[in-house]
Amino acid sequence: MRNLFFTGLMLLLFSAGAAAADQKSPMLAGLFKHLQIETDPATVADTERQIWRIWSLPDNREASIPFAQGVISMNEGKLKQARALFSNVIETAPEFAEGWNKRATVAYYLGDLEASVHDIRKTLSLEPRHFGALSGLALIYQDSGLEAQALDVLNQVKEIYPGMPGLDERMQELRDIIAAKKT
Repeated sequence: MRNLFFTGLMLLLFSAGAAAADQKSPMLAGLFKHLQIETDPATVADTERQIWRIWSLPDNREASIPFAQGVISMNEGKLKQARALFSNVIETAPEFAEGWNKRATVAYYLGDLEASVHDIRKTLSLEPRHFGALSGLALIYQDSGLEAQALDVLNQVKEIYPGMPGLDERMQELRDIIAAKKT
């Protein structure tokens, strides 16, 4: 089963052909416009999947295999191995935003919040619309008791992806926490 998954992932990674991949893809502008105006949940989910698919295709083909291996390792809970693989991806393709984002995610799971924030900031410098990285940053702020900063970050997410599932509820939860702290 794992080999079938890996083969499928490799086909996905290499199916992009010569078109620009990763955060530099010209297809992203239209997809992000669509995210901002679409209200149908199924269509929004499909648009989000398309964005993640593009973000997950390194323009540097040498980074594709360690990236895929890192995703598999992360999904299997082999976090130190995943971190090493994503570090390899970043060394090979330092301008690949999703390599940084995946390493940030692994750092968060490992409890290394400082490293996670560092990698999130790098992700956002390469792809300012990265709603996943922004959501992760908001989670770190919230976990650290910085609810106002978390809410500010989620307001940025709202501008990029207003229909993100669970976003409004998360924002209201933060408002409630902030209000409770004031009383």
